[in-house]
Amino acid sequence: MNNMVIEICVGTSCYLLGAQDLIRSIEELPYEQRSRIELRGVTCLKTCGKGPNVRIDGVVAAEMTPERLLSIIQDKLG
Repeated sequence: MNNMVIEICVGTSCYLLGAQDLIRSIEELPYEQRSRIELRGVTCLKTCGKGPNVRIDGVVAAEMTPERLLSIIQDKLG
């Protein structure tokens, strides 16, 4: 089973728009789920006006919320 790669933009714009909440939501997942996620911070995903931005397994998603991110994680991890 492959790990899921989640890259969260921590550049100024995304950080101010809530990137830290996205990181916290992943860090608070149960170990069984968290251990299957490779979490990375990146400095820019080129959509600064629509942050916070996340790249999940290579696909960029804008205007991310913790709830939406957790829903995506649940769908992908099963």
